[in-house]
Amino acid sequence: MAFNGVDKGYQALDDTTLDGPLVARFRQQDGGARERFERGLIENLMDRIQPFVSIEGDTLVDGLRRQRVWRYPAAALREAFINALAHRDWTRALDVEVVAYSDRLEVMSPGALQNAMTIEKMLAGQRSPRNPLIVEVLRDHGYVDARGMGVRNKIVPLVREASGSEPRFEATEDYVRVSLPAGHSVPGPNTSYRSARLDIMAS
Repeated sequence: MAFNGVDKGYQALDDTTLDGPLVARFRQQDGGARERFERGLIENLMDRIQPFVSIEGDTLVDGLRRQRVWRYPAAALREAFINALAHRDWTRALDVEVVAYSDRLEVMSPGALQNAMTIEKMLAGQRSPRNPLIVEVLRDHGYVDARGMGVRNKIVPLVREASGSEPRFEATEDYVRVSLPAGHSVPGPNTSYRSARLDIMAS
């Protein structure tokens, strides 16, 4: 869904649900090379969220197209998306929700923190995966390194550098939510930013 402003408006301007395999799918060619024949959910999400978290800058690339200016570090976005999908509670019939407002981006993952994990432990880099098989698949495909340090080493420092503010983490019995403040290197109030909510499923 798409909204204007800093909260969910009455009328949605966009309604998007992403579904598909969690990681890209490949097949073996006759010569032994691997060919990708289906994109993964994480790649599709990054492409789908781009218009809502970036703008066209003034700099031309190769003299042909304008370079996009991201309001959030792409590596921090990717890490937040992967964490939400990898560590969600799959026993709950709810989707991971990504909401990009005009001043922040929120990622909400269904389920409480797993295995006595706390936000403090997570920020300290402690590991406690709820879905170790999913984490193993993500590691085998190069999405994660299995060290469990993405929040501490990517999300927190990258967002702090880009925005001058700290990301916020909230954990309840029903969900875990991370809120990333928008960066400062964006045009002034004449720019109209769209806000979006993406409901994400993985098969």
